[in-house]
Parts: sequence; C-alpha cells; structure tokens
Amino acid sequence: MPLDDTKTEATQITPTPTAPGEQETVTLRRATLADAPALALVGAATFLEAFTWMLPGADILAHAAKNHTAQAYAHYLADPNTRITLALAGPPLGFSIEPDAPIGYAMLCTPELPSFAVLPTDIELKRIYLFSRFRSSPVTGHPNLRPAQALLDAAIADARALHRNRLLLGTHASNLRAIAFYRKNGFTEAGTRTFQVGNQLCQDLIFAKSL
Repeated sequence: MPLDDTKTEATQITPTPTAPGEQETVTLRRATLADAPALALVGAATFLEAFTWMLPGADILAHAAKNHTAQAYAHYLADPNTRITLALAGPPLGFSIEPDAPIGYAMLCTPELPSFAVLPTDIELKRIYLFSRFRSSPVTGHPNLRPAQALLDAAIADARALHRNRLLLGTHASNLRAIAFYRKNGFTEAGTRTFQVGNQLCQDLIFAKSL
C-alpha cells in the first residue's frame, strides 16, 4: 500500500534552530515573582555543576532542597532590598526566536553574613550563577561583555541605585577562577565565614568592593 504523503509530511520533526555546540545569545532582564520557580531550578542545577568536585552528592542535594526552592526565592523577592538579574539564552544571532531559557542570575539581597561586621549601607551579592556552557556567549546589547561580567555589572549598578556604599560576597577559598574574576573587578578580601552544606561545614572568603 503506498504511503500517504500528506500524513508523512505532517508528522515530520522540524529541526531545532540551535544545534549542540552552537553559541546561543544571552539576554538579561530583571527577575519578578513569577520567575521564582526558574530561579530555584537554575540555582540548584548550577550549584550542582559548580561543586561536584568538592562536595558529596547527597550534601549538594540536601543544600539545594533547603535553599533553592520557589518559596525561598519568592521570600527574597518580597524584600524591597532584593534585586535579581536573570540571564536567558536563546538561538544564535539572526534567529527570530526570543531567548527565554533561564541559564543564570545575579542576586543582591540584605546581607546574610552573621559572623561579619556588616554596615547599614552594605548589600550582599548573595549569588551569581551561570552554566559554564554560556561563559563565552554573546550578550544582547553588550557586544564587548561576556555573560558573567554583564551579570556582575548589573548587580553593581543595582547596588548603587539602592544607595549602598559597599558590595559584599562570599566565595569558596578554593574557587580560584571566581576569586580572580572578583579581584579583577575591584573586590578585596575582607574576612571569612563558615556555612553548612548538608553535613559539610564549609569556609568562604568574604570579598568587598566600595561603591
């Protein structure tokens, strides 16, 4: 029996515009309460990607289950001192499809550094997360910046708009790539903190940047 050409054509799969390995564009926008589930997903996934080299999987999962939930991000977003810049990825330049897949973010919030002498005009860069695949992707509207730099620049601009005088952040003492990035952007070491990840007690270096 001959094939029905009409049905065959109707069931063909349309190729996706971006194949693995192609360089997607990254777009930044302000996160809203509606983005809380996306922030939770990206936070958990990027934390897993970043720390498999140093933490047991069970502790990473326990940490994500506690800290990277939609409810947790909704709570942060309810604070007027919170600013979250969301990074979205899409097809390479030239395609008409808008970037809409969340792949990273930078989050400013009221400092949560109990062992550090926080000043009233301080604000904390609580998280700056980005999937490693997108480190070299082009950023819409910022042709000379890579996504991590664009996220950090957005966080610094938001901190200044909130009239804060100092930006604080914590990063693991062994995260040499991140430390070099922060130092390049004018952060200097200002202290340490300890925090719990599952059953692991970890230590961060605290960096500060005058605004």
